[in-house]
Amino acid sequence: MSDGLSGSRPNIVLIVLDDLGYGDLSRYGSQVATPRMDEVGRAGMTFRQACSGAPICTPSRTALMTGRYAQRVGLPQVLWPDEDRGLPDFEHTVAEALRGAGYRTGIFGKWHLGDPRLTGNPWNAQPRFLPSSHGFDHFCGIPYSNDQGWGAEQWLPLYRGDAVVVDNVNTEQGQESLAGEYTDAAIAFIRRSVALQRPFFAYIPHSSVHQPFHVPEETGGVDGSYPDVIREADRQVGRVLDELRALGLVDSTLVIVTSDNGPWFEGSTGGLRGRKTDPFEGGIRVPFMARWPGRVPVAENRYPISFVDVLPTLIDLAGAPPPPADRPIDGISVVGALEGRAMPAGRTLYIYGDLEEGPTGEVDPDWVWNVAAVRQDRWKLLWPATVWPDLGREMLVDLDRDPAESTDVADAHPLILHSLAERARIFNDDILRHRSAAIERTRRHR
Repeated sequence: MSDGLSGSRPNIVLIVLDDLGYGDLSRYGSQVATPRMDEVGRAGMTFRQACSGAPICTPSRTALMTGRYAQRVGLPQVLWPDEDRGLPDFEHTVAEALRGAGYRTGIFGKWHLGDPRLTGNPWNAQPRFLPSSHGFDHFCGIPYSNDQGWGAEQWLPLYRGDAVVVDNVNTEQGQESLAGEYTDAAIAFIRRSVALQRPFFAYIPHSSVHQPFHVPEETGGVDGSYPDVIREADRQVGRVLDELRALGLVDSTLVIVTSDNGPWFEGSTGGLRGRKTDPFEGGIRVPFMARWPGRVPVAENRYPISFVDVLPTLIDLAGAPPPPADRPIDGISVVGALEGRAMPAGRTLYIYGDLEEGPTGEVDPDWVWNVAAVRQDRWKLLWPATVWPDLGREMLVDLDRDPAESTDVADAHPLILHSLAERARIFNDDILRHRSAAIERTRRHR
């Protein structure tokens, strides 16, 4: 480890499950056996304090791809089919950065950063929202969640490259085959990269374990069973790991397994408060495991990391240049944590929720633009008071002693309370000041 990991240019496989809870893997306490995903943690680093980019899909993926909070990008809400908004071409994604450093780049799974084919018609195309417009050489997958679709029939298209190859996979057979389709395409991409002797970035954002739940009959699972969907996802991850081993790539590949947010109707938060859509730990804390034999030590790590850290970390590893200076990055490189070194204390993470957090508890699009919580080391501030009508004021939590966020310790630590509240106010004001410009970028070209 003495030479450090920066600029070491590993192959990168980034696997993101959809709605997998913090407690849904056996390595994180689940009774459902997930041996293949656990394998990544057993042979590498298991992060215990990892935060997704947001407690909902689109904003979380925005943070993952850009290293910036979704509010800064203009995408704080889930995107739906037929919308004329998507990831702005102003943004500089991790795929663009890695491709610029000589990597082959591919996405195999759920995109959910803009509908490339408005209303489902080719003549209403929005090519600026295709993955190929944001740094990806290859795409096999769906444009949004597997419970979404366009038209009265709720058709869900499957893409290969920039073209729709199946108009509708929102059928029992289509849904059952999606995970295998992604894996097949990812394996073909990896094999081709080896043949070309090129480093690769394989981003595999599975549409499972998001509802609806479907598994192939040949795996012995039962449609509608959440544990079976987790087992099928585990099997598909195992297929990728087996391919890396067969190609002799284990020691030259960084593999990351994580989830985009907390669990929805089913799934386990591991005893944490809240669920998907909530800025509580149950909505944002996710499994995060990283394996790179001989380079990343076998260890557990409690340093708070976030999806906004993925871009700066991967470009650090690849030796790629950072995004242009006019696109400030919210994340930091956590290569030091991957090396097993202690990271500096005192970093601040900002956390947002979904729409139902206004003072009346009703859906209000404005509330998603306001900071809901601030995290610094062991401390978490739920802020501001108007967001939490049942509290009546800010709430300070010591996550080391109270991971369930049940006890307000503000009276015992007033200086910490005021410091975090001031950070929240400053950051919130900055985001709101640039809100209109950010929204405008999601609808137009650079």
